[in-house]
Amino acid sequence: MDYTLYEKYLKIYVQQAINESDGSNRGIAEALGNIRVGGLFTAHKEEKQRALQDALHAFDIHRHWPREIILSHLGVKLEQE
Repeated sequence: MDYTLYEKYLKIYVQQAINESDGSNRGIAEALGNIRVGGLFTAHKEEKQRALQDALHAFDIHRHWPREIILSHLGVKLEQE
């Protein structure tokens, strides 16, 4: 697994979920749950699946944490917060 690609996709998925949700941790978790990684011939499928799985797990399990703490836990720094 390429960790650089993993970090890239993690950031993309979290940003996408924040943009598509109401901004709450529950909303972000639901938006992450609606994201699907492509089919058989998807490039970087392992990195994408792991990034999505980790982001969903963090926002689902740690809903009571402030968003900044969850992002720090994931190692994600977003430009537009």
